Amino acid sequence: MAVVYGGTQLLSSDVGEASSGQASRLTGGSAPLRGPSGPQVSRLTPFLDPLRIPPTLKPSAGATTEIRLVAAKVRLHSQLPPTPMWTYEGHYPGPTIEVRRGQRVRIAWRNELSGAFPAKGVFVQPSGPPPGIAATNSPGAQGAPARAELAGLTPWTSVHVHGGPQHAAADGLADSGVTPGDAQLCEYPNEMGAAHLFYHDHAMPITAVNVTAGLIGNYIIRDSGEERVGLPSGAYEIPLMLADINFDTDSSGRINGQILIKRVQLAPAMSGAMPFAISTTGPFTMVNGVVWPYLDVQARPYRFRMVNAAVSRAYLLALIDEETGRTVTDAMQVIGTDGGLLDRARTVEDVLTVTAAERVDVVIDFARFPNKKLRLVNTGALSPDTGNPHPEVMQFRVGDAGRNGSTYRLPKKLSDFRRISAADVPKDAVERFVLIAFNPAGMPKLMELVDAGPRGRKTGAGIVQIALPGGTRTFRIAAESFEETANFYAAAGSWEKWTFLNVDPAKRQIVHPMHIHVLNFQLIERRALDPSGFDVELGGTTTPISFGARRPIAVSESGWKDTVGVPVNEMVTVAGQFDEKTGRYVYHCHILDHEDEGMMRPLVLMPPAVLTVQNMMMTMMNED
Repeated sequence: MAVVYGGTQLLSSDVGEASSGQASRLTGGSAPLRGPSGPQVSRLTPFLDPLRIPPTLKPSAGATTEIRLVAAKVRLHSQLPPTPMWTYEGHYPGPTIEVRRGQRVRIAWRNELSGAFPAKGVFVQPSGPPPGIAATNSPGAQGAPARAELAGLTPWTSVHVHGGPQHAAADGLADSGVTPGDAQLCEYPNEMGAAHLFYHDHAMPITAVNVTAGLIGNYIIRDSGEERVGLPSGAYEIPLMLADINFDTDSSGRINGQILIKRVQLAPAMSGAMPFAISTTGPFTMVNGVVWPYLDVQARPYRFRMVNAAVSRAYLLALIDEETGRTVTDAMQVIGTDGGLLDRARTVEDVLTVTAAERVDVVIDFARFPNKKLRLVNTGALSPDTGNPHPEVMQFRVGDAGRNGSTYRLPKKLSDFRRISAADVPKDAVERFVLIAFNPAGMPKLMELVDAGPRGRKTGAGIVQIALPGGTRTFRIAAESFEETANFYAAAGSWEKWTFLNVDPAKRQIVHPMHIHVLNFQLIERRALDPSGFDVELGGTTTPISFGARRPIAVSESGWKDTVGVPVNEMVTVAGQFDEKTGRYVYHCHILDHEDEGMMRPLVLMPPAVLTVQNMMMTMMNED
C-alpha cells in the first residue's frame, strides 16, 4: 500500500501483506526534507541538510517481492522545490535491498512509470577555453531548447544488479526492457560472499538518462563470516551513494530543481542523427540523494559503504579538518572493495579514488576528532581542467568524546582474502585483449581484438600489434559497436585474463571504468604505454604498442573487483574466474553515456561441453 508524504511517494510499514504477494518489509529511512514549493535561490548552501538514509527492504525466500518503478517528487536540497524523478518505490536512492548469502530471492520489477520524462536534456555550445567544456559545470540551459527525443521518451527499463552472479535472463539485458504495465521477473541466487552491490537501470541506449532520472539503489549481501569479524554495524554502518547533478534555472537565474542533462555540442548534427557532444558533469555532488549533506557522528568508528553512482565523474576523496584546513591523511581505512572484504585494513595515505560504479568499504574512526567538523571533498574537482568550483561532497560533525571515549580497534584479520599474481593464474586461462581508442570522428570506441593468425596482415586499417613480453602479437579489430556479432564466447566457471589498453596519442584525460558482468577479478598489473604507434585516422597501428613503467595499484582497488578504471595511455590487466551461470552477458565502459553510445560488447557464457560444440561450429564456418 502506498501513501503520499511531503510530496514523495513512500511505502507504508505494512508492505508485504500476503494479499499483495510481497513477503518483505520496507523499514527505516529518513523523513523527506522540507522546503519551498518554487525556485528561491541561485546558489545552494553546502551542509545545510542532514544525510538521507535509504530505507531497507529485505525480501523473503520463497516469495516474489514486487518493487514498483514510479514517478515521484523528491527534494534534493531544502533550498530547492521538489524534483520530479523516476524512482524505485518513490525513493531516491531506491530502497537498500538486503539479503543473506545463498538466499535465493525473486523480484518482480514492475514498471508503473507515467507522465513525461522528468529531466530536461539540452545541447549547449562550447564556452570557455578549449575544448570549451566549462558550460557543463554551470546550472541552467543557457537558452538551449529541450531535447525533443528525451521529452517524449517512453519509460523503457531493464534492471541490472551490478556485481551479482545471476543467470543472464535476470541480468538486466540491455535491449530487453519493459514498458509501463509490465514487470521484469528476476531470480537472484546471491551465492557470493558478503559484498556491496547495487542495482540500476541498464536499458540501452537510455541507461544514462534513466539513471540520472533516479533509477538506482544499493544491494547488500551479508553472511555469518563477515558478521563474526565485529565491524561497526547498525547505526554505525551507513551506505554513501555519490553522484553529481545539474539543475535547470528559471528566467531569473534561480535554480528550479529540475534535473538538467547538459551536453556540449562539438559538431553540427547530420539530419536525424545525434550531434557529437561531450558528456555532462554536474556542479553539485549528492550523497544519498541530498546535495552536500552533513552527518552528525559520535566520536567512534563508522563503516561507510561507498559507491560512485555518477554517470561519468570520478571522485578523488580526501578528508579536510575545517578548523585547520589541512588534509587528514590517515583517517580512512579501506576494508573492502567491489567483491567484499580484504584480508586486513589498508590506510589511505593520499586520496581515495572511486571511478564510476566502483565500491569502496571504508572505516573512519572519529574518536580522534571530538567536537570537530571534517569535510569530505573531491580533490579531482580542484583541477583547473574541470571548471568546477565546488569540490564539496559532505560534512561530518563529530560529537563529544564522552566520559570514556572509543576503545574500538579494527581486527587485524578481516577475511581469508588473498592477493593473486600473474603466477597464480592457471596456465590454460583464456587471454582477451580490448583496445579503447578514438575513431577519426572523435568518438571513443571499444575495439575487440582477436588474433590475426599467422597469415594475417601485419599493418593497415583494423590491425593492431602489441609488443608483449613473450613477443609481438598481431590482432585484428573484430568489432567496435554493441550491435556487431559476438566474438567472445567463454566457458562458465573458467579462468580468464583480460588486458585493456586505453590508447590516445592526443592524451585526452579520460579514465574508462571497465565492467565485466559475472566476473570477479583482481588487478594483476598496470603499465604505462606508448600510444605513438596507433594511427587514429588509419584505425590501426603503424608500429607495435609498447609498454613502459609499472603503475601502482591503489588500496581502493586491491581486492576483488568487477569494475576497474583504465586511464589514458595505460594498460590494465585483470584476472578472475567466471561464475557458473550461463547466457548472453555484456562487458562495457561504465561511463553511461559511453555505454549508450556503443562502448558495450556481448559476452556469452556456455557450459564447457556446449562451448566445445560452439567452437567446432565456428571453425567449420571460418574454413568455409
